[in-house]
Amino acid sequence: MDISAPITVIGHPFANIGMGEQLRSCLRSLQSVLIDFRVIDVFRISPRVDHEHLNLVLPLETRELPAGIRIFHVNGDEIDNVLKGLSDGRMRFSSGFNILVPAWELPRYPDVWVDAVKKFDEVWAQSKFIQTSFSNTGLDSHHIGQSVEVAHRPFLSRKYFGISESAFVFLNCFDLTSYASRKNPEAALGMFRTLKRRRPYDDIQFVFKVKNGHNKATEWVAPLREEFKDVIFISQPLTSLENVSLIAACDCFVSLHRSEGFGRAPGEAMFLGRLAMATGWSGNMDYMDPDSALLVNFELTSVPEGAYPHGAGQAWAEVDVDHSVHLALKVLDDPSFARRLERAGRRAAFARAGNRAVGLRMAERIAQVTLCGGART
Repeated sequence: MDISAPITVIGHPFANIGMGEQLRSCLRSLQSVLIDFRVIDVFRISPRVDHEHLNLVLPLETRELPAGIRIFHVNGDEIDNVLKGLSDGRMRFSSGFNILVPAWELPRYPDVWVDAVKKFDEVWAQSKFIQTSFSNTGLDSHHIGQSVEVAHRPFLSRKYFGISESAFVFLNCFDLTSYASRKNPEAALGMFRTLKRRRPYDDIQFVFKVKNGHNKATEWVAPLREEFKDVIFISQPLTSLENVSLIAACDCFVSLHRSEGFGRAPGEAMFLGRLAMATGWSGNMDYMDPDSALLVNFELTSVPEGAYPHGAGQAWAEVDVDHSVHLALKVLDDPSFARRLERAGRRAAFARAGNRAVGLRMAERIAQVTLCGGART
């Protein structure tokens, strides 16, 4: 492949939020196929405290924006501020081939952001669900995907998190900045409540990790601690090592979301050889199927007024909590079935959303852009 033009990845490489991890995933995928690139921290406001982020990004960081190919991991509502930031830093947006990789979580991309998106030369979609969302609002895009690959290294133990060594552990994670209504943690708590009632003497444990961007989510968690005294609540932000160690410490990751643009945490669980239970709809279906994950039944319903930004006229999933309980009991009662599903899940995550799989899709598209003369040098 001819990829001779300089490549720059732009966004929030140190941010402890989804868009930050999306960008870092892109970096690891590019590295897996030996593509050289540089990184720009566009606002330089995120704390630089996570050692894994620092080790990945600092050797690649630059304050200059050359011509060539630029890959922007920013959302539609950030575009104007990002372009102003580049201009203030005397970086010329118009001198290169600019690619936008935004996140979105509902079936139609907001019309209000379309004009800003059209300032870019092309758009990459992190999932086929997002690609359809773009199409529904008249935007063309290229499906690239996102890697869920997790680097193998020693992980922190269950003891570190206060998790029982003997229990079958269900884990649910979400960030309040991604809107609790979409992540639907109440459904996961409802599943656990029913499980404990159905199997009061089974050795099962539920771990619930919630944060609020870079902040603790203490106020949100406090009332839940009163009702769910046997649930472990982790309300402070975790480092990269702590996050992946927590997933590795569980037996089954649970995401009973109403909608996901991609949903990388269940994919990370699958890559680590853990079970993943998720609503059988939206972005997670890029790497999940009934033979590799516990897909929960659902019905599509209208997004309630005010429940999500730009949600008017949109739909999302209402999960069948009883079916999630049925699936949980199935893996509890049939360990051999659980092990087969874990192996299949790991194969699926690696093949569909590993670093190399995603890196090759990016490399192919970059080569096409270069071949067509799109990358201005």
